[in-house]
Amino acid sequence: MDGKKHLTRRDFLKLTAVASTGAIAAACAPGAPTAAPAAKQAEPGAPTAAPAAKQPITVRLWVAWGNMNKLFQDEVWYKMPEYETVVGSNITIEYKGNTGDQPVQTAIAAGDPPEAASNISYAQLAIKDVFLDTQPLVDTSKYIKKDDYIPAIWDFCKFWTFKGLLGVPCFESYLDYGLNYNSKLVKDAGLDPDKPPTTFTEALEWHKALTKKDAAGNLKQFGLDPYDAMGGDPDGIQVATLVKWWDDKTGKFNFNDPKIVDYIAVTKQYYDIMGPDQIAGLRQAEGMGGWGGAYNAQAQAMIIEGYWHPGETTVQAPDVAKLNKASWTLVIDANKGRKVQEAGGHTLGIFKNSKYPKEAFKLGEFFNQDTPLNTLFKEVGWIVGKKSWMEKYVKPDAYPGLDFYFNKVNETTDWFQLRRCPLHGFLWNQWSEVREMVYRGKLTPEQGAAEMQKRAETEWKNQGLPT
Repeated sequence: MDGKKHLTRRDFLKLTAVASTGAIAAACAPGAPTAAPAAKQAEPGAPTAAPAAKQPITVRLWVAWGNMNKLFQDEVWYKMPEYETVVGSNITIEYKGNTGDQPVQTAIAAGDPPEAASNISYAQLAIKDVFLDTQPLVDTSKYIKKDDYIPAIWDFCKFWTFKGLLGVPCFESYLDYGLNYNSKLVKDAGLDPDKPPTTFTEALEWHKALTKKDAAGNLKQFGLDPYDAMGGDPDGIQVATLVKWWDDKTGKFNFNDPKIVDYIAVTKQYYDIMGPDQIAGLRQAEGMGGWGGAYNAQAQAMIIEGYWHPGETTVQAPDVAKLNKASWTLVIDANKGRKVQEAGGHTLGIFKNSKYPKEAFKLGEFFNQDTPLNTLFKEVGWIVGKKSWMEKYVKPDAYPGLDFYFNKVNETTDWFQLRRCPLHGFLWNQWSEVREMVYRGKLTPEQGAAEMQKRAETEWKNQGLPT
């Protein structure tokens, strides 16, 4: 123990540090269904007719992750008593995993969107008014109550210019940033796993010590890929620099800020050490991809990830997970001493022009029940910031490194919310291109920042978004 008071789970569940950044004006409720004709009065003495069976309904659910594929293949949800109680035995799920923005956008354009989707670019679609405002359904729900969620997690379902509530928190929504690292690899390199770096410059020294190449110059092990996992999300820029590259009040971009230029410059140095072609070659090997692959193979010693990393690693590579430790995510030198965190995650976005949007909302109610939440925490490693469930079931020491995301949260100095910009999905792809142009020497850091500014402003104008 370091002598400081750590935040208990109960204390953390009272967190109110992150204010909503989305619009909260109430929207009109969905139109009421047409009333069915009154039933004909039965003749005295006639036998009572059995209630008519409910119409079978299929709700399409598309999710960009693949982590839940097996759970859906095994149809574990239907076996839970809560499913029939909350959803109904007449409703089945047609699940499609490993999908993303493009298939969803194509389905919307064709006039036949799935009922619900998750892990997509919500803000980018919300501004196009394709989602159902679920606030009226929440208002009458027996199962979803605003006060039972960490405020920042609930407010994630509100987006700029979207008038209402976009879905409900679902599948995983908690804290998004931390530096996770393999304590054995760190110790073997002569470094102290109990004194992790706090800035990108400090971590660069770890990176040098942890990076190994063979005689032919092929990369065998490396310290940190600063653009892997959550480091590659455009939000990683604001977490590192404390500069919001998009202002959710004015709708203006700010990629040209000197701190963002500094961030681009320092992260380039990591690739100078690894070699752009060498890291690209390593990534192409089976099992060496980003978002945990190379970390699980112990070729990658550090990764910038959210709370889910300890649990997911335990499920995917239990022996490696035992070596996992977590600490504060890295910041640029100008922000040394700042402890930054981002809250948010995912919602069950329901498309208002789908066939069964209200039935899809029932799935949102179901996946927020204790049994499904317990299953996702145990089998996948995910957490939804639902206070009553977390307080009862989530143990911070359940997975190595998870305790950081609980015990240290009260030390946070700067908060952000996840993926607010309507161009977030578009800019993620642009950011991947531009930063590679920088670390391959085709652009300077200043030119890279200016290129991002230009691309963002041009796309904003091309889409006719508010100015």
